[in-house]
Amino acid sequence: MMRLWSVIMISVLFHGERRLTGSPLPSSAVIDTSARAFGTLPSLRIVGASERKVLQALDLHAHRSYAAWVRALAHQWEGIPYGSGGAGTAPDQLLINLEQMDCMTAVENLMALHRAHRMGLTTMEGFAQALLYVRYHATPPCRWEDRYHYLTHAFMGWERMGWGTWLPLGIPDKRPIRYITQHPKKYAGFRDWAYLRQIEERLSQHPRYYIPSAAIGEWLPALQDGDIIAFVSPEDGLDVSHVGIFFWEGGKATFAHASLIARKWVYGEDLCAYLDRRGSKVKGITVFRPYE
Repeated sequence: MMRLWSVIMISVLFHGERRLTGSPLPSSAVIDTSARAFGTLPSLRIVGASERKVLQALDLHAHRSYAAWVRALAHQWEGIPYGSGGAGTAPDQLLINLEQMDCMTAVENLMALHRAHRMGLTTMEGFAQALLYVRYHATPPCRWEDRYHYLTHAFMGWERMGWGTWLPLGIPDKRPIRYITQHPKKYAGFRDWAYLRQIEERLSQHPRYYIPSAAIGEWLPALQDGDIIAFVSPEDGLDVSHVGIFFWEGGKATFAHASLIARKWVYGEDLCAYLDRRGSKVKGITVFRPYE
């Protein structure tokens, strides 16, 4: 197995590539391996010191509750640059990048780390297999179309896998989801548009709830440390536009997130102040609670 230290330098980052081996994630009580067998597993594209950071995060989780671990990890991530680092990644590659993260890849990494820990997968390969299930709704072939592009889709999939619950807080959101198929020029790598329309139709029919920004104070007592909060977009066809992790800090509602404005991972952002600043650009928040 090729080690990270023997990889080739590309630009200012180091990238390692190796292929996943072994069996799928082992717990049939958590994952339906018969319905989602891996088959041919993708190669890994590992950026910089991401392998070391993955193993450190898994070690940090030892003997800690989910809430205590995710708080410690969110502190540890402070200052990590914003970005996905995914340029040049092929459809059959699994990108592993803890050197820089956008809001979605940060939450994917967090969920994969937590699931790997829960199933006793303490190696890089174990994390990578957990990340596959967190990031894709169909594996193989792991096409771009097979990724969770809408958080609605991810929350539905993660809930179906038994990883958490999408809380029915607030009011129903009955708007159709169709942003990707309405803006095909933004998704030049996609090919299977009929498949994507089917997904959007299914997502649009699924019950969704959100807490309006104006009512946030009424619903805050229902939130817990480590909840995943997604910011509902007013844009036609789009479910949410941002996501972060909720924390109580001395009685104040805060969240940690990969901030596009700050260009880095930020801890302790005041949630109510953020919603006030965003104004009409955010309708409110929807909440997913990972299980312990």
